[in-house]
Formats: sequence, C-alpha cells, structure tokens
Amino acid sequence: MAGSGCAWGAEPPRFLEAFGRLWQVQSRLGSGSSASVYRVRCCGNPGSPPGALKQFLPPGTTGAAASAAEYGFRKERAALEQLQGHRNIVTLYGVFTIHFSPNVPSRCLLLELLDVSVSELLLYSSHQGCSMWMIQHCARDVLEALAFLHHEGYVHADLKPRNILWSAENECFKLIDFGLSFKEGNQANSSAIIDHIFASKAVVNAAIPAYHLRDLIKRYVTHAVNLLCIHVLCEMVRLFFFF
Repeated sequence: MAGSGCAWGAEPPRFLEAFGRLWQVQSRLGSGSSASVYRVRCCGNPGSPPGALKQFLPPGTTGAAASAAEYGFRKERAALEQLQGHRNIVTLYGVFTIHFSPNVPSRCLLLELLDVSVSELLLYSSHQGCSMWMIQHCARDVLEALAFLHHEGYVHADLKPRNILWSAENECFKLIDFGLSFKEGNQANSSAIIDHIFASKAVVNAAIPAYHLRDLIKRYVTHAVNLLCIHVLCEMVRLFFFF
C-alpha cells in the first residue's frame, strides 16, 4: 500500500502526489499530539469521494513527541491493514511519506472521510436528546466492530465518543484512530497506552499508588478494556439524556 513521496515545505502542500494521482488538500479537520487530519480530494476525477489525510510526524517534531508519532503511525497502519473489510472499521486507502527534508519524513495515511463523531452528536443533541434509533444503531455498530476486533485478537484501547464516527454513505458508525491498538498478548508492551491514560488525567485515585496502577494496567489491559469503554459510553448517554 505504499505510495510515492515528494519534497515540500513546512506545512502539507496544497497539492500533493501519491499513488500516481494529484490530491488537493482542502482543509484541516483536526489535530492531536502526534498527528493532524486534512480533508483531501483527488484532482482530475470530480466523481471520486473526498478522503481524509492523517499526517504524522509534522515538521519540527523531535524527542518524545516524534517517538509517539512514529509509534502511533506504525500501530495504526498495522492494525488497519489487518482489519480492512469490516463495515464498522474506517477504510484505509493507502500509506505514503512526504519528505520535507532528507531527515524529516512525514508519514501519512489516506483514509475514507467520515461525517460526524458521536461526541459531536452528543453535543448537538444535549437539549432535545437523541432518538432511540440512533442510540440502538450506534450500540449495535460498535458492538459488531468490537466483536470483529475480538475475533482478530485486537484491542482498540482508545474507544471514546470522538473515535466513533457516522458514515452517511454506508449508513453506519465506524471506529477510527487505532494508534494505541495492539494484539492481545502484547499488553506488556503497551506503555504508550499507560502514558496516554496518565497524561489525560483519566485516572485519579489517591488510594492506589501510581506505580501499582501502572502494573495493574500492564497486566490486565485486554479485551475487557473495550467492554469498560462501552460501559462508559452507556453512562454518558444516560447522563446526557435520561437524567
């Protein structure tokens, strides 16, 4: 799935070449600590759907941030290449590298462009509530995605409303962002997940020393994490709409 690389300046170019085609970078959709996502469209083919370009290792990234970005790219690429074909998993179109300079490669994933996240739906519906159809549809799609991950031996490890997106074209919800995912059995090497949890201050419990909590997470990060995330999502829906 590797594509061609080209040399450009500091920001992603307005036009870039990959997979033998010219792509226009139209707008930034969002950014995180290790990657930014852009809306792109294939030039010369007006009927082709737009895509999402996820760019890792932005220019100037060094040290721990660069290591985290490289880790996220490798993990997400490996997971998506193995998990392709399921209707509730975002589609990976291809992988390529932009060379800003000989020593600063920027890894890129070309993904299908989805529409709106569950976190946005929760925000938009906080006053009038979501329909039961939407809640049931989302729950079914997420559970089907997790069942597929379980069958393939994968743990998503970062399941949250922002990483569940609606596809208007396929009329279903899909999971995205597999940068922290791993094969069950490799959780002893999942220190990036632990750092992510502590950095986000998602775990605050003075009764459990941090070093004990880290050991517990390393030993017991399994598919149960996905089920715990489902419970959290259900609680969010309950607090938003049924209080």
